[in-house]
Amino acid sequence: MPIPISVITTFRTTFNPFSQASRPCRLFLSLLRTPNTVPGGASFIDIKVNQLPRNSTQEPTMTIGFKGGKELTLEVGKRGLKIGDVVEEVSRVGRQLEREASLKG
Repeated sequence: MPIPISVITTFRTTFNPFSQASRPCRLFLSLLRTPNTVPGGASFIDIKVNQLPRNSTQEPTMTIGFKGGKELTLEVGKRGLKIGDVVEEVSRVGRQLEREASLKG
């Protein structure tokens, strides 16, 4: 399932890179960082990453901002999400926003 990069405006994540629970955050970040999403790219995404120290027990989280001001906050660690779950959730919201935009315009 493709990620609707055209409707994503911001991505914020906090995770411990050494924790297994942070894997979805790391993988989703790697999917978003493409030549098109860097500053000056066709679909720029403002990406902010906060890496926690190795011994941190804070759960990984990510917040995705969409066009129109909608935000999706996923508590990856608490909910035990996998990368497929994250992509599916973001795609669902993205499709919904694209559908709303096509009905308006």
